[in-house]
Amino acid sequence: MRTIRYILLSCLACVLFGCTKDFLDRKPIDFLAPDNFKTENDIREAVSGIYRAYISDKNEPIYTDFIVDNGYFPDYRDMWNRTYNNETSYIGNKWSRDYKVILRANTVLAYIDNVKLTESAYKQYKGESLFLRALAYADLSFFFGGVPMRLKPEGLEEANKALSSNAEIVELVLKDLEDAAALLPISYAASEKGRATKGAALAIKARVLLYNKRYEEAAAYCVKVKALNYYKIMPDYKTMFLPEGEAGNLETIFDMQFQTNALPQGLSNSWYDRFYLFSGYQVSHDLYEQYYSNNGLSITNPANKVYNPAVRTSDLVAPSTYVLNGGYDNRFQNRDPRMHFTIVVPYTIDSYNATTKAPGVFYPTDKKAANLTSFRVRKYVDYTNYNVSGISGVNPIIIRYADVLLMEAEALVEKGGYNETYVYGLINQVRQRTSVMMPKVEVAEGPGLSPQALKDVIRHERRVEFAFEGLRIFDIMRWETGADAYKDLKGFNPAKLTRFASTGIVYEITTALQRTPFDASKAYLWPIPKTETDANKLIK
Repeated sequence: MRTIRYILLSCLACVLFGCTKDFLDRKPIDFLAPDNFKTENDIREAVSGIYRAYISDKNEPIYTDFIVDNGYFPDYRDMWNRTYNNETSYIGNKWSRDYKVILRANTVLAYIDNVKLTESAYKQYKGESLFLRALAYADLSFFFGGVPMRLKPEGLEEANKALSSNAEIVELVLKDLEDAAALLPISYAASEKGRATKGAALAIKARVLLYNKRYEEAAAYCVKVKALNYYKIMPDYKTMFLPEGEAGNLETIFDMQFQTNALPQGLSNSWYDRFYLFSGYQVSHDLYEQYYSNNGLSITNPANKVYNPAVRTSDLVAPSTYVLNGGYDNRFQNRDPRMHFTIVVPYTIDSYNATTKAPGVFYPTDKKAANLTSFRVRKYVDYTNYNVSGISGVNPIIIRYADVLLMEAEALVEKGGYNETYVYGLINQVRQRTSVMMPKVEVAEGPGLSPQALKDVIRHERRVEFAFEGLRIFDIMRWETGADAYKDLKGFNPAKLTRFASTGIVYEITTALQRTPFDASKAYLWPIPKTETDANKLIK
């Protein structure tokens, strides 16, 4: 976002959105100048405007999984190849979105004391504003490092702002989150679901501490989240990412709120369209291989006797009655159940007829040139949209309880001096949700693991648990594993995976796209957008 644009919007006031039934069921209203903040409803609408800014870029946060080693999408080619520069649109979009959130949060924080509110309302709205500002600054810190620190609506005389150091930005984020946690409630009524909570502030603070390698503090804040005794691992992995699983979901701590069939209000997203109606979003073979057999062994491990790569050709070819009845080819059987909840593998059901509700089969060759790897995304795909675009109500998750458990495990191992049984228990809680039930660490990997071996276990668990939740890029940055992670895109050759016995079925692994080798000198941070450096004379 241009600094000038930021200032002008500050002077005019931001576009703030009102609410009708609940805080998400809202429609745009006219510009609301801060001088007109007179009632609780004015502040409530202004806070809703911060949330609206937060969900304004509907690529966030999922698209980042398609610029690392989990997948690929042609529109993200420069980001995927790491050939981006300060004029690349996705870099500018992130900067703009985050500063839009900051601007609106600063406006509320600057004027909230002028409005008569009940104590509970004051705490909630101030806490939400601090939390959302912290989220935006944390995002800027992760991707850009040092950025201009803007803490109030500013006039034209403050258009130029020097960069604050990354350390200063991190300290601001941690303070905002601490203050927010002290103000926010643990939960809300059902009609207010999706608002920031005490648990969200504590969990995001744990994440920021972990990402900045402050391991002891990170572990302590994970414990604070657990001590709320509110969150738990949900038994059904699949429905956590669908509207049908939102009610009673006590694992999601904070997410981006959308509504089914609310496109005119800007409150529906398009992940169903992208992952089902489009064919360009590709899942990498590398991610596919990370889903082990249900005995806890990798499919590349010669000792794995459960994995069977033999092809069941006669069962798979059209009309594929075996598949329509829920069958899988041998190599896709007896795998970590999260694989089938997360990705669509060849010869599995991936659609339902809107009229008859009959299932349809994914034949990779039918997707033509757009299909490079023969894998598609299933997570977040609500098949009940039945080919209607732009109406998805799925809520991309920002942080959930499973992440808190694995962050605590990672922080303890990185800190050293940990209790092995306790750390294993944290990982096992994630692995052994009812719908997954992968073997415990002590069974699959064994007791007495070295710290590095245990780190590898945690890193693997994070990858398969959080695929397409926008966390992979942060893990790569934190662990500095870019040289290994930024690799060529591989997949099964879709031309060899046909629907007819006469043309055969062969799982041929091919390199679909070559990636520019990782340049360590470029490191991980993105460049500040040119629009900002052109407008802000104090950024060199």
